[in-house]
Amino acid sequence: MSNEKIHILQKALEREKLARKQAEKILEQKSLELYEKTQELASINDNLSKVIDEQTIEFNGIFDSIRDSYILMDLHGNVLKMNDPAIDFFGYDIKKEKFNVTEIIYEEDHEYAYASFYQLIEVGYFENYQARIYTKSGEIKWIQINSRIIHDGETEPRFAHGIVRDITEAKAQQEAFETQKKQLDAIVENSSLGIALSGSDDRFIMTNTALENLLEYTKEEMQELSVKDVSLKDDAKITREHLDRMDSGELDHFSMNKRYKSKSGRVIWAKTSVAAVRNPDGSMLYRVALVEDITEELKQGALLEALNNLMASILGKTNIYEIAWEITKNTIGLLGFEDCVIYLLDQEKKELNQIAAYGEKVSSDNEIVNQIAIPLGEGIVGTVAETGVPEIIADTSKDKRYIVDDKTRFSEITVPIIAEDEIIGVIDSEHSSKDFFTYDHLKTLQTIASLAATQLKNALSLRLREKAEKEKELVLKDLKKSNKELNDFAHVVSHDLKSPLRSMNTLVNWLKEDSEEFASEEINENFELLLKRIDRMDLLINGILNYASIDKIEKVDKDTNLKVIVEDILDTIHIPDHFSITVKNKLPIVKGDSYKLIQLFQNLIGNAIKYTDKEEGKVEIDCKSKGKFWEFSIADNGIGIPKKYHEKVFQVFQVLEEAEDSTGVGLSIVKKIVDFYNGEIWLTSEEGKGTTFYFTLPKK
Repeated sequence: MSNEKIHILQKALEREKLARKQAEKILEQKSLELYEKTQELASINDNLSKVIDEQTIEFNGIFDSIRDSYILMDLHGNVLKMNDPAIDFFGYDIKKEKFNVTEIIYEEDHEYAYASFYQLIEVGYFENYQARIYTKSGEIKWIQINSRIIHDGETEPRFAHGIVRDITEAKAQQEAFETQKKQLDAIVENSSLGIALSGSDDRFIMTNTALENLLEYTKEEMQELSVKDVSLKDDAKITREHLDRMDSGELDHFSMNKRYKSKSGRVIWAKTSVAAVRNPDGSMLYRVALVEDITEELKQGALLEALNNLMASILGKTNIYEIAWEITKNTIGLLGFEDCVIYLLDQEKKELNQIAAYGEKVSSDNEIVNQIAIPLGEGIVGTVAETGVPEIIADTSKDKRYIVDDKTRFSEITVPIIAEDEIIGVIDSEHSSKDFFTYDHLKTLQTIASLAATQLKNALSLRLREKAEKEKELVLKDLKKSNKELNDFAHVVSHDLKSPLRSMNTLVNWLKEDSEEFASEEINENFELLLKRIDRMDLLINGILNYASIDKIEKVDKDTNLKVIVEDILDTIHIPDHFSITVKNKLPIVKGDSYKLIQLFQNLIGNAIKYTDKEEGKVEIDCKSKGKFWEFSIADNGIGIPKKYHEKVFQVFQVLEEAEDSTGVGLSIVKKIVDFYNGEIWLTSEEGKGTTFYFTLPKK
């Protein structure tokens, strides 16, 4: 190998050694730097771990301190974490059971819930999501959720978490508020008063139908106007003063009568009440105005005063003529009428009579000139009195019904006077001009007629009552006299008949004794029949006397034990062996006269025994309480009474079956005694099966 080649190799080796040294130096330097970086990273890692631990502790503190429900879930709805409020609210605890939010969505909210969830995935968050859910216990709750997506790295969504707030009560309050708002809107819209909401600039924000109709503007037109645009210019100054005081806080509300101008130019007087609605700082937010049309009220003010005076003048009057003259004198002239006549309807004669007038119909002596009567149904006056419908005739020359009284006039107005749905008269007025009377006149006359109706009716009733009282006094007087004469007649006749009867009885017995030796069996039978007829006549006379004297015996309010009364009767009357008499319930003590009550029970019990044809006769006496009365019944199983005689048996001298000891007065006496005590008596019966008599007597 040549020296030159060796020299080249030595040079190359030296360069390689030099490069190795430089590389080693760089490597050492880099190793040092790497070591320093490693130490630095270790330090940073320690600090980062501390930070992460601190943040974890801070998150857990925040998580535990959230008052609303908080949940963390995967994208399938499985809840991974939830705080105590969430456990309490939903009723689920993921430490004990699985909980998936898709299972608690309210049925009707499913579509909205899934659409909102897809929005959450796409956008990454949603706010104020509201829907209904079921809690574990089955309760339906309204919730509001603010939620966000948690990503893995920068792009992939992995979890969702959010705050859940219970808004059930707030939702209920909102629904109640909406309902109340609708109700308030309906009230405002249907109010008969005009209502307006205006801003601090005086422009209308809202108006109701009543105000729009009053001012003749549409709702849209009103919203283009201000208070000034619909107010009469002369009233603008005083209105502005009140509004300025309200704006400054000096007034919160005020009322005033002011004039408005309608779209057609009509002037309207209205009572206007304005109230302020303020912001929390006291500044003006809205004004609310209530507008009541009082145009007609003011227009009729003077007339109303006159009507009040009229009412005062006729109040207490009982004479129909005085009342009628007060009406014509105090009110008709105020209406500007030329003439007026008040008619009173005579129901018996079916005609209307003039009882008061105004104008040329009245003489200087304050009497009606040429007083006439109009038949019911004839003329305009008679037609209104018949139909009860008021009429205005614009031109009487075209109405065939018009009747000329004192002179021809071309306008006529007629209104009925009606009291308690009964037409008692008519107010009629005429005027020389055609088409004079208006609907306002008609309303005024109807008001006058209404005021007069009650007083006239009272006066008529009083007159009829006084007439009836006089007639009643005469009738009672005649009745009292007739009753006395009838009773006297009954006693006299009875007395006059008893004496001949006794003589007849004695004479017949003498004849019977004198003829004993030669009298045949037939003659003796005739004597017996004659004596029985005399006895029957005596019984009949005694019955008449008893019947006539029932209500003449002084009424005695004395406690009477009916149990004792009935027992005494059963001890004294003859009861056949085949009879059984039963008292089903205890008989009460009543207020009454023992003599009358003995007659009452004895007649009914005696009849029950007398008219029983069965081998085993039965009589049952019963008593029941019926309100303020006792209801008694006496039932038998006798021959019965045909239905057609159920009322007739209580009439005097009515005997359904001929009997020697029957006079036909007994049941009449019974009814008279029951009537005497204001009771009632009736019967039920079936032929061949028996009869039950019922009657009532008042309790003590």
